[in-house]
Amino acid sequence: MEKRVLNELEPKIVWNIFEDITKVPRPSKKEEKIRKWIKNWAKKYNISVREDGVGNILLKKEATEGCKDYPTLVLQAHMDMVCQKTPETEIDFKNDPLKIKIVDDYVTAEGTTLGADNGIGMAYGMAALISDIKHGPIEVVFTVDEETGLTGVFNMEKGFFSGKYLLNLDSETLGEITIGSAGGGDTHYILPVDHEEKKNWRGIRVSIKGLKGGHSGIDIHLPRLNAIKIVIEGVLYLKNKMDTLISSINGGSVHNAIPRECVCDFLVLKEKIDEAVKILEDWKMRIIEKNKKNEPEMKIVISEISKTEAIIREQSDSILNLLNEIPHGPLSFSKEMEGLVQTSNNLAVVKSGEDKIEIFLSSRSQVDRELEELRKKLKILGEKYNANVIQEKAYPGWQADLSSPFLALVKNSYEDILKNEVSVKIIHGGLECGLFSKFDQELQIASIGPEIKDVHTPNEKVYIKSVGTVWDVIRKIIENIGHLDNSL
Repeated sequence: MEKRVLNELEPKIVWNIFEDITKVPRPSKKEEKIRKWIKNWAKKYNISVREDGVGNILLKKEATEGCKDYPTLVLQAHMDMVCQKTPETEIDFKNDPLKIKIVDDYVTAEGTTLGADNGIGMAYGMAALISDIKHGPIEVVFTVDEETGLTGVFNMEKGFFSGKYLLNLDSETLGEITIGSAGGGDTHYILPVDHEEKKNWRGIRVSIKGLKGGHSGIDIHLPRLNAIKIVIEGVLYLKNKMDTLISSINGGSVHNAIPRECVCDFLVLKEKIDEAVKILEDWKMRIIEKNKKNEPEMKIVISEISKTEAIIREQSDSILNLLNEIPHGPLSFSKEMEGLVQTSNNLAVVKSGEDKIEIFLSSRSQVDRELEELRKKLKILGEKYNANVIQEKAYPGWQADLSSPFLALVKNSYEDILKNEVSVKIIHGGLECGLFSKFDQELQIASIGPEIKDVHTPNEKVYIKSVGTVWDVIRKIIENIGHLDNSL
């Protein structure tokens, strides 16, 4: 019998489901295995299940005796997870289970993201369907591909679920209720490249790893470095002192994470190689010293390589200048809520192919107009450097509604359990709630979740005690939803 890791943790009903979820691969856009697992689970517990054309799943349970007049509560989470790992970790996210463990007061994974974002949310929803709570009608909605494009909610048809009170389970701070979030959209640059052999030139590689990274929304304001930006800074520093041509550059891995690693290969004249390495080593020491407090694990390696092929000069210069000019980090802050990032951009991924270099950006804003303006500027910037610019449809922000009776219920329930005041927040991260509210104006929505740290990084961990606290809050909301008006 397979040894379980979390079976002694409380509440057992939630942790057991979550541990089962960690054994099922579920990368964004590759949710086939987790969808199959959910449907088998539903069959085992005689839970009604429905799947739409894009893979969203609806689990439904009728009211228990005495609660048939309660309004329907929708519990909502997403199936996919961000797949990040440390360089030394060997895992095939499409096929391998995660290796979870308990460290002090947290559950985490060995060398990878944990997927508590949003696996814990899934576990809450499923636990609610099989618990002993007296409840009205419950609908549990699981969406696909939230992390890389909100594909599931973008393509969900109105009427897929019927409830008018939706509790999103994708928040990550204990003692907070989220009632608003940023909208966002990606930008994809494709730059054609031609390589040529360069006699009497020699190769150098600059690689950076060990940065903290983090969520490109909720962590974008923190003093965390972008590995791509640091590499470009080093190459341009050298280029200002001698002729330099890049050969390839690869950094970052997903659009919604701040890049932790980057590698760039480039060429300098043979007779300049020693001088170039010395210049870069001096630059490296300054960068490490300057950032040792905020990025203590940063490692920069400068090495000579045998490569003698480079991208032709005009294209090489364009790529360097474009990567240098792309904005990264907070671009404006909210005037209404102190400390809230209003608009930001994440230089997320750059990858080299044989005949092209691709660059991926993720932009966010609480203000739809600012998001549109930023994306227009990014399009103009890419075209300035002869890039093919692709911009998929942006998703809207979720506008706060402080007068919502459902919010009042969630807040009162939370404070009864926590025995403390609960804060109501708007976040810079993107949640599916904005799209749900757009296609059903009657929906009242709030979002809660346990304490999850270092989301979208291999250091992701969830605070054990907080999982039980939020479960108690969910139970209380389910029990008390009968007090809300059922006329919506």
